[in-house]
Amino acid sequence: MPVWIDGGPRRSRRSRVTRAALVAAVPVLAISGVLAGTGALPETSLVDAPGDVAPGASGGHGRGMSQLGALSYAKQGWDAQRILAFYYPGTTLGTVHTGLPVTVRLSERNRVDVLAPAGALIAGKQVMPGQAVSFDGTTATVRQGCGGQVLGTVEVPDRTISPLTADQGIAADQVLRFCSDNARYRGKLVARDGGVLNVVGIEDYVRSVVPVENSPGWADQGGVAALQAQAIAARSYALVRGAQRGETFDDTQASQVYGGVDKEDPRTDAVVVSTYGLVMAQNGRVYETEYGASRADDPAVTPAS
Repeated sequence: MPVWIDGGPRRSRRSRVTRAALVAAVPVLAISGVLAGTGALPETSLVDAPGDVAPGASGGHGRGMSQLGALSYAKQGWDAQRILAFYYPGTTLGTVHTGLPVTVRLSERNRVDVLAPAGALIAGKQVMPGQAVSFDGTTATVRQGCGGQVLGTVEVPDRTISPLTADQGIAADQVLRFCSDNARYRGKLVARDGGVLNVVGIEDYVRSVVPVENSPGWADQGGVAALQAQAIAARSYALVRGAQRGETFDDTQASQVYGGVDKEDPRTDAVVVSTYGLVMAQNGRVYETEYGASRADDPAVTPAS
């Protein structure tokens, strides 16, 4: 599986005002012992001398965290808290409420036609387990499985199919699944303007971002701290860019690469759990943690797929 370490443009520029936009109240204090291996920040003398540049720090768009640089530092024994403090000076760890949703435009989808293995809801009506739903405008057709017998139609003004529970982290075999290719997505699916939106809880969103923005294989190379830093950066970035404002994200590098359930990996699942609710904060506000890959001559090791 290709790893999204491309060194290309990643995030549009935003002003410092937007960068510190208020998203949720955050206690601005270091949280020691939350991340595996973390504690008090190391003495500043252990960080690079003034004027030194972290590996890959000028790669990609040249702003924020270098992903390959983070991996290099993790392999040198840095924990996630130290990596983040280095790349986002003046910030600190904080916590946020993690029930906020993220709305993602699924760039390669133009139609909602999905199976509900565990059942679902449309317009307040229950779709039974194993039934499938497709939308034509505001009319939903319910079938007995993908391509099966038509059981009826329902008017669904919001053109939304929702899982029976809003809980994040439900079993992968219970999430909604596209009939065309069996691709699975957590949260709600909405037919909108000739496309498909996935409205997903932020923890489930981050769970799918981390393994495609980095490589799960980093966990086997001494890079767990880099993956933890990525999870915190991805969560912070999403919150500032609109989890509360309702801003719609792409599932591409134009926002953050997101692949649904099929890109999840047990190694990065564990990383996301270990950073649950953690963000980077500044002056009581979530900080917009831009990040990029690295230039081609970055001395960090080549990531595994």
